[in-house]
Amino acid sequence: MNRPQKNKISNPTIPEEQQNLVDERNLVDVQESEEISVEDRINIYWMENKSFISCCIFVLALVIIGFNGMRMYQGHAESKLQIAYAEAMANETIADFAQANSNKDLGGLAALVVADQAYSAKEFEKALNFYGIAADALATNFLAGRSLLGQAFANFYMGNEETALAQLADIAANSMLAEVARAEAAYHLAVEADLADRREEYDRYIAQIQASPIATQWQQRVAIYEQQAR
Repeated sequence: MNRPQKNKISNPTIPEEQQNLVDERNLVDVQESEEISVEDRINIYWMENKSFISCCIFVLALVIIGFNGMRMYQGHAESKLQIAYAEAMANETIADFAQANSNKDLGGLAALVVADQAYSAKEFEKALNFYGIAADALATNFLAGRSLLGQAFANFYMGNEETALAQLADIAANSMLAEVARAEAAYHLAVEADLADRREEYDRYIAQIQASPIATQWQQRVAIYEQQAR
């Protein structure tokens, strides 16, 4: 059996004849250490660190429970909101629902419905108000462009032509909005530019429409317009 070199005690308080005594505390036989099994090493590690490991497991369990609890709560809240939306539609209180939930996507959708109804009834001031609510609530939704277009056209029919054209220009230039909304804005701007004999501006908006892979409707409208106008 091989043992490590003995550690000599070096202590001035111990007599000289005892200086060669060996401090064999904590000495482990090398061969015995090599023969410790993997299972024994795991058990030793567990015994030395079980408090820390148990704490980590407990914290992880709390995180998992909290995450799933939040998902369940959100699902329940969304379900209740959808029921309230359906009830508001049935009871014709959708405008109240839109105002009460103006910070949610479903509230934005409700506002868009109210705005469209007001626009069709030529109640442009009401339409402008609810298009604004919809635009804010749906800022990150694909319907954002639709809401902004509604704002622009409501402004136009209220006599705010410069504001309306500026809003259309912003929509056409905003790459974060849906391509269809941008193409519609570009079409109306192109017609306005053509009527004002601003050829370069007209060509720029027409080129934008033609370059869009999903603006087929507005590309057809451009073709019809040019046939009629030329």
